[in-house]
Order: sequence, then C-alpha cells, then structure tokens
Amino acid sequence: MPNFRYRAVTQAGELVAGTIAAPNIAEVERRIEYLRLVPIEDISEEPAAARGSSIFGQRVRGEDVTSFTQDLALLLKAGVRLEQGLELLARDADIGRLKNTVEKVRQDVLAGESFSDALRKHPSAFPATYLSLVRVGESSGTLERILELLARDRQREELLRRKIGDALRYPAFLFFASIFVLVFFLTFVLPQFAGVLKDFEAKPDSLTGAFISVSDFLHAHKEALGVAAIIVLFSILAFGRNRKLISRALAIISHLPLANRILTLYRTALFFRNLHVLLTAVVPMTSALRILAQMMSEAGGGAGWNDVVDRVRQGEKLSAALGDKGSLPPLALRMLRIGEESGQLAALAERVADYYETKLQRGLDRVAGIAGPAAIIAISTIVGGLIVSVMTSLLSVTQLVG
Repeated sequence: MPNFRYRAVTQAGELVAGTIAAPNIAEVERRIEYLRLVPIEDISEEPAAARGSSIFGQRVRGEDVTSFTQDLALLLKAGVRLEQGLELLARDADIGRLKNTVEKVRQDVLAGESFSDALRKHPSAFPATYLSLVRVGESSGTLERILELLARDRQREELLRRKIGDALRYPAFLFFASIFVLVFFLTFVLPQFAGVLKDFEAKPDSLTGAFISVSDFLHAHKEALGVAAIIVLFSILAFGRNRKLISRALAIISHLPLANRILTLYRTALFFRNLHVLLTAVVPMTSALRILAQMMSEAGGGAGWNDVVDRVRQGEKLSAALGDKGSLPPLALRMLRIGEESGQLAALAERVADYYETKLQRGLDRVAGIAGPAAIIAISTIVGGLIVSVMTSLLSVTQLVG
C-alpha cells in the first residue's frame, strides 16, 4: 500500500506534516478531514525508495537509529552545529546501515529544510513519534534535550524487546526442533517399519495406520514439501516486516487467554512509556494522543483510539475516555486517574510503565517455563506412542511367523 505525504493546518493554526498509508488519495483526504485538518499543499505519493527496503535489502536497524540519536544529542550538547554533527555521524561506523540516510538528511538540511522535514523522508527509520518529538524540539529550542530523551526511551524499548525475544526464543526453538524430529521420523524412519509390515501383510491398528498414511504422503511429496517450506520461510521474513500484517496477527492471537494477557501487559507498558516521553517533552495532550493512537493501532490495540482523542479534545479526562474503551487494565486506569488529579501524570506514567514491564517479564518467564517442557512432552508422547505401536505390530508378525 503506498504512502502519501501531506501538509496541513490544525484548527489552532499549527502547521503539521506527515505520511499516511492508504490505497488512494481520496482515502487520505477522508482521513485528514476526520482529523479536522486543512490541507495547504497537494497530497503526493511518497517515492518507493523512501519506504524501506525489501526482505533482501539493507534494512536500517533500530539500534542504529538509537546510536545516531544518542550521539547527535551529545554533539549538540557540546556546542556542535546540527549540520556539522550530521557530517560527523555520516562517517561514523557505529550507526551501521544508517550512514547513507544520515548523509541524505545532512544534504536536505544544508538545502534549507528543517531537520524534522529531512527525517520525514525516511519513515522506515524514523517513526511518527520520533518525528513529532523532533519537531517539538526544533520549535522550543530544546532539540538536544529531546534527542537525549528519545535515545533513553529507545534504549529501554530495545531492552524490553530483547527480553521478550530471549524469553520466546527457547520455547520456539524447542517447538520447531520437535516438529523437525517428528517430520524426519515420519518421512525417513517410519517407512522402513511400514515396509516390513506390508511384506508380512500385517494389519496395524488405526493409529499406526493413520501415521503410516501420513508418512507415505510425506515421503512421496518430500521435494514439493521442501519447496513449500522454503516459501513459508521467506513468507515469514516478509511478514515480519509488514506492520499491518503483524497488527492483524496480534488481533487474532489476542483471543487466546494467555496471549491476550501478555499482549495487554505489553500494550499497557508501551502506552505509559511513550505517554511519559511525550509529556516530558511538553507535547500537547491532543497531539500526544494522536501519536499514541497510531502506535497502539500498529501494536494491535484495536480501533476506537481516534474517538478517545476527540473526547479528550472536547474536555473529557483521559482516564474516563480510556475507561469506556476498555483497552487498559483497571489498575492502570486508576493510576492514570490519580496522575491527572495530582498533576503528576508524566512522573506517574513512568512508574506505571516500569511496573507493567516487570509484570510482562514475569509473564514471559512463566510462558517460557511452560511452553518448552510442554513441547518436549507432546512430541515425545507422539513419537514414543508411535514407536510402541509399530513395535507391537512387528512383534505380532514375529509371533505369526514363529
């Protein structure tokens, strides 16, 4: 789906710009009108080269963006001008695949564009939240402070993602290894026993007969199944880079009780962590909520976030609007209400994010502790039961021959 660039003015007279993924310009215009924005330029489709690379391309890593943000913040705090800092970082190997992007950003800044507008041309590296905060830093003259805040937040988010990956990697490895062992047994081992049973015209039980039928099918089509496995592998790689497909997958698996609990903890931690960052950066509440709405939708948080933004704009408290939506746990809503009443919402949001990140880690550890042994027990039971069944059939044939 193509991305379309737009520049518009809010009802308060604030100039905004961004990109929207939509099937056509008419859909973009409808969404802009829904957001109560007034376009000031013709909507244009973003060049394909700016949308990110394919699964075979050199995709920019999130860690590179974090290193770039942290280093640029340090340079600006040391008194280095923005264009000089960009020139230095374009030669820095620590930012990896981002070097070419930084050089393009530097050229755009030298051509007279603002830093945020130059970054906006590279949405695959710099998400909407990043651009919004940079724009706030430019307008308030606190760009180095905003970049420092962004770098610290991205480091925490990357640490959380690594914890999630570490917790899920072991059970995932056990699951796929068990599947491989089962397929190998059915494709190459069981046919040897099945041949003996057929030679002696033995009649296996229904379970053994079903597995022999599956084995015959796998053995007869092993080349086609190998090609299918390769296609599935590349499909998974492509799937992992498509945010819209990931969002749909999250919405599907959220119907499972355990998965729903883990996803709820993750979304709650994500919401409060970014709420803290946006409020600390003195981003207006309605603008912060628009950014959060986009992030939560990409995380599979469901629809209705635009309605929350409208209700807050009309004067309703955020805790009340989110309470009706039912997307956050009751405890999180109570803490949100306390933060609003005390005027310490930014500080409280950070504490709530820490609390739910800790709960998320405990939940992931519990899942890893259950999923791994469960996969081993399940596959061992299937393979062991199959071996016992086959051996029983062979023993009956031996007795008949004897």
